[in-house]
Amino acid sequence: MKLSLSTLVTLASLLSLSASTPVPADEREPTLEERSVGLVERSASVIEGCTVPGTFAMTFDDGPLYGGQIATFFNQHNVKATFFVNGNNYDCIYDYASDIQARYAAGHQIAAHTWTHPDITTLTATRLNQEITLLETALLKIIGVKPKYFRPPYGSYNQAAVNIITSRGYKIVTWNFDSGDSVGATPAQSITSYTKYTNLGTKKAATMAGINALNHETYTGTANKVVPTVVPKLIAAGWKLVTVAQCMNDPQPYQTVTTASKKDKTWTCAGTPAGRARF
Repeated sequence: MKLSLSTLVTLASLLSLSASTPVPADEREPTLEERSVGLVERSASVIEGCTVPGTFAMTFDDGPLYGGQIATFFNQHNVKATFFVNGNNYDCIYDYASDIQARYAAGHQIAAHTWTHPDITTLTATRLNQEITLLETALLKIIGVKPKYFRPPYGSYNQAAVNIITSRGYKIVTWNFDSGDSVGATPAQSITSYTKYTNLGTKKAATMAGINALNHETYTGTANKVVPTVVPKLIAAGWKLVTVAQCMNDPQPYQTVTTASKKDKTWTCAGTPAGRARF
């Protein structure tokens, strides 16, 4: 079939118009940058990033174990960290009472990470409440606080778990940067993963969206190599190393603050569930 010259001109005009007309924003695939905008706001029940620009919340899961050493290093640089602790995973939290008390007294945030580190999506409501209550009880005894921030083990949660956790007054926190220490990264690899944040000018870091960084206090490489290397570099790059509550502009990181109790025979994990790390 032959097309007339006028028809060809009309088709060319239509193609040109189509190519030059922008696609409405609600009909196109968002860019990577657009995906990152409003990271926190898009998930009303679960916090991933930080709301305060230029803040860097280094968080450490699964302790207590080597967190006291980590806290001491942070103290030396006058910056803060957040520790999402278990009750009976790598060890019994009551056996680290003085360590937890020292971290808390130094201004580090102590947050909840369940009693035994289970995948909470596999638990019944009764078991999940038990995991939360056992840890709350221990922290009220040891430092006199009930945490406000809760991190689900493995970052795994479902709506049923969210409903239970938030009904108990918690803010649920995951992360928006993973050092990789718990999934096989060597200390050198973890340090390299931080370079996108350490190799910045101070002015750029101050205006960037806040970072909520996942690490684990249960690895000697994290405590002995990653933290001593990365913390000074982050500070030099202009980041403010703060707690999760501070990076969310929350002046109160705890639901309850009262007086710790005196140590007695109830300060024990005997008779409670134990995490897999203990076996």
